[in-house]
Amino acid sequence: MFSFSVSGRAATASFRVPETHTFHQTLPLPPKTTIIGMTGAALGLSLPEVHEFTAEHGLRVGVRGLHKGRMRDLWNYRKVTGKEKRYTPEDVRNRRHYSILIREYLTDCDFMFFFGAESTEPLEMIREAMKSPVYALTAGNSDDLLKITTITPINEVNAELLAQFDHTVLPGDLSAECTPAVDFRQLPVTQTVDTPQTFLLPTAFEFEGDQRTVTERMKFTFVGSPVTLQTPVMGYVIDGKRVVLL
Repeated sequence: MFSFSVSGRAATASFRVPETHTFHQTLPLPPKTTIIGMTGAALGLSLPEVHEFTAEHGLRVGVRGLHKGRMRDLWNYRKVTGKEKRYTPEDVRNRRHYSILIREYLTDCDFMFFFGAESTEPLEMIREAMKSPVYALTAGNSDDLLKITTITPINEVNAELLAQFDHTVLPGDLSAECTPAVDFRQLPVTQTVDTPQTFLLPTAFEFEGDQRTVTERMKFTFVGSPVTLQTPVMGYVIDGKRVVLL
């Protein structure tokens, strides 16, 4: 397996939990589909094209990340109920065609993205694209701009059994496997401890025009504070960081 990593920073980031509505909770880290979408933006590929690129080259991705806080913001959005809908001048004046939702954000974010493949060709393409992206890279929303700070060389890595992880995403529901690897008695009172969270997330889509339909979902465990797995999993140490490529 060959791999390299890309580090970046974002003032704000939001990765909406799928199928949420009036309260858009954010995932602690970007999911696999978001990283694939970001790769497509760098390469100048549409969403269907980058998913095809990922499958063709057997591209695998991983992520680590830290943030300093969270916030919530009110969004005013326009309701669209169908092409036949016509709003009267009174509707517009009274803003009856608008609704409010709450969106959660991570703030002061540092991310590290990992890319792996069995050959160096697709990795070289992605690496060059990250240096000069075709489209602006974002951390979720179109206005959460992501600034790339470091791109490492491509290196060969070997899979190994790993049991200790922090601030990353693992495949499957491993929440029951996690044991805290921190001494709570030594932690400052102001330090937040993030427990593992498991989410069922889309991993594959079927595209038809501008429409996309979820064809596959998988469970992922988002690990925050350091944990030790009771049963080690196959992962990689890439640029000094422990990660599982998804």
